Amino acid sequence: MKTGSFVPIAAALAALSLGLASCAATDVVAKVANSSFKALAEASSGRIAWSDKDQAWILSSPAGDEVSFSADFAMNNSAEGVDLGTPDIELSFDAAPFIAAGLDIAKLAKADNLLYELEDGRLMYHFELGSDTFAADARKSIEVTFAEIVRTQRARIGYHEKLDHYGIKLGSGNMLEWAKDMSKNDKDLVFVLDPAPFIAAGVDPSKIQGWTFAKVETRDDAGKTILVDKLLRPYNLK
Repeated sequence: MKTGSFVPIAAALAALSLGLASCAATDVVAKVANSSFKALAEASSGRIAWSDKDQAWILSSPAGDEVSFSADFAMNNSAEGVDLGTPDIELSFDAAPFIAAGLDIAKLAKADNLLYELEDGRLMYHFELGSDTFAADARKSIEVTFAEIVRTQRARIGYHEKLDHYGIKLGSGNMLEWAKDMSKNDKDLVFVLDPAPFIAAGVDPSKIQGWTFAKVETRDDAGKTILVDKLLRPYNLK
């Protein structure tokens, strides 16, 4: 498993905005988002773990990037009822490529409301998406947890027909995307970050090793197609 060549991918992902246009058939989008995520989980089965401390499921990429999903957005509580204070969703990456590209952590924290943290050489981005209560079964598997996210956060889930990708909008231009059908797609899992906070913190985004800095299509609030800067981290899992 490998990330592939990043220079050619930039062009291919230029349409990958996942302005995440919602389909008129809401139930179909939700249903296939769940089934395609299940396929992603199956392809990543050896890289999925449950954190009892955080009450969250963690999915790792082949290179060690991580996304964690809390099993309950309402409380994030332990069995003893103690508030864990864990984010609803967290992205975690090796900080070294960002630091090598000029990152000043103090400026990043100030620029993005302390949502970014640096711990044990990892750059972590916390997302609070709501206070929804999930079914108890969410603790049984990452697929059930994701289905609860779709149920309670439907507006964040979208489908990009041209690239056959589903995705979840995490806020502030950040997203997680995955292929609808991995047998027909070589970008099975894609981490998408807004580069603006990094640029403000001294980073040259074109120099972040292992990431692609590219213009991608999206739609503004008026529905007009526009180009925006993104940092992309795609993986071919098959």
